[in-house]
Amino acid sequence: MVCMDDTRIPDLYGFHLQKVGGAGIVVVENVEWTRDSTSACPFTLPGLTLGFDSGERLRAYMAAESNPMASFSFSSKTIVQDNQAPMVAGFSSRGPNPIVPELLKPDIIAPGVNILAAWSRDAPLDDGRRVDYNIVSGTSMATPHVAGIAALIKKKYPSWTPAMIRSAMMTTAGTLDNKGHDILDNGATNASVSIMVATPLATGAGHIRPNLALDPGLVYDAGERDYIDFMCTLNYTAQQLRLFMPDFVKCTRTLPGGPADLNYPSFVVIFDNHTNVRTLTRTVTVVSENPETYSVTYAMPSV
Repeated sequence: MVCMDDTRIPDLYGFHLQKVGGAGIVVVENVEWTRDSTSACPFTLPGLTLGFDSGERLRAYMAAESNPMASFSFSSKTIVQDNQAPMVAGFSSRGPNPIVPELLKPDIIAPGVNILAAWSRDAPLDDGRRVDYNIVSGTSMATPHVAGIAALIKKKYPSWTPAMIRSAMMTTAGTLDNKGHDILDNGATNASVSIMVATPLATGAGHIRPNLALDPGLVYDAGERDYIDFMCTLNYTAQQLRLFMPDFVKCTRTLPGGPADLNYPSFVVIFDNHTNVRTLTRTVTVVSENPETYSVTYAMPSV
């Protein structure tokens, strides 16, 4: 049986098909991404998933044949580095930050597509099975990668603040894939190009690199007072701020450069019709155990 996947739970198709005697299933991706992509699925019967483009060819074959036939051939061969990776998934959340556009979001990207990981038997699959392992995609898989790396950094540097840990992960993130090219964005199809280079609004600082994050050299720190000033800049009321600082009385200062002046490991500059010059300030903290020399460079984004 061939099914179009518009539910994001294709394993249920296979489960119900097997119950009525089905022999195999092909699930076709129903969204046309820039690259022909699929999601792994723990089928209960022989099955496979096809990307949108491959599905179009399958549909054409079925329409041309009065009695279309298909067979599966499975192998245990593992293909390493055959495709460019990492690549931003088509379904990955993107910026800009809708509440505070002066803060770059996302901060970072991490592995989150077709991740094989341990699974609790207390959380049955959609078809009712209770398993020790599962293959899942999405924030539910990317977040544990980042949280685990943050925990390892905290173990090595117990005195570091959350901002320092975040900074370490962001400033050491990678922006190139395994082919040495800029990370690509497998977003919705753009008719004018085959695939686009991912922008910071898709990757944030880049793809997380655990080993490098343990030795960032410099970090951007921010404490309670920094965030209070940040929220005062955003015109939070004293009543709202007491939720974060119970003894807060009133705002006494704001960030000179606006919300973008928060000591964050990234910059977002928004220009308007009144000015083409913006001044933002950052303070870095040396955390390296060895003497180091740093040079500052910048590259203007394309307009």
